[in-house]
Amino acid sequence: MDGTTRCAGINVTSSRLQFVEIEKVSDKLLVTNLGQTFITPSINFEENNDSFLATKLQTAFDEITIKNPLKNSAVSFTLPPEVFITIQLPFDNNLTQAEITEEFRWELSQLFPFISADEFAIKFYELGRGILTGNFNALVVALNKKYLLLLKNFCIKNNLSPKLVDNASVTANGFINNYFQPKEFGTVNIYNSKNTFTLFVNISSKPVYVKVFQKATDDFTSIVLKALSEEKIKSVLNDSIRFGFFSGDDISTDVLAQCKQSTGMEFFKFNFFQYLELKTDLEIPGITKEQYNIFTAATGIAARSY
Repeated sequence: MDGTTRCAGINVTSSRLQFVEIEKVSDKLLVTNLGQTFITPSINFEENNDSFLATKLQTAFDEITIKNPLKNSAVSFTLPPEVFITIQLPFDNNLTQAEITEEFRWELSQLFPFISADEFAIKFYELGRGILTGNFNALVVALNKKYLLLLKNFCIKNNLSPKLVDNASVTANGFINNYFQPKEFGTVNIYNSKNTFTLFVNISSKPVYVKVFQKATDDFTSIVLKALSEEKIKSVLNDSIRFGFFSGDDISTDVLAQCKQSTGMEFFKFNFFQYLELKTDLEIPGITKEQYNIFTAATGIAARSY
């Protein structure tokens, strides 16, 4: 045994399949490989059937395998926020984890009567205090089990060993919280995807407020700034938050500048290469330093697999 463990993170969006491979040597994480391919035409997760999704996923993976094959079989996945139900709910801390999950399943059945809550896999993350009322609140993330079956069959077909599956935005936010310094400051992390953006307000490296916004027809920057101007968020920003990070689909420097001008905070595209070591001989054709933020979810789920 060489003391090295390896895992790949695969991020699936409506228009891309991305991967990042990481090796862990002792306590150090090393990025050894990464790449992406475009999915055309793009996927509509709500309208396309399971067979179509499986074909598109396999075609994209075959393209990556030809250009830049994965070097190990252990894989973890992130899927776009659009395929999840993401909601904040209070919970009773006296209940067991299983009881809390079932309580959330019942809550979802009441809030979304048009879905069958039993068809969803549910995870929850305890939120910190600072914005929401009550002592115990959680971020509840629910995914239709058909996507888990889709990824399981994909792994069987490609001789891969699945480990984790999670929401791309939640994964990216957790990764930023784990690696960003200094931790005494809070952060605003914004995950940008095709039809939504997810706003995370974090204090002491823990989310205290999470909300998914539909882009609709409004200007993206206007939606972001309107969300940050809500009184309950504005008070926390003024007290302890100095930094904001964007990840997910790329955003323009104009958006960064407008967010900084309107809030007084420093906004950046999150560059994970500032926190993880890059294999010295790794070549990244067609990907500029300004685009590293689009790989945050794939990197985060690979790093979380250890």
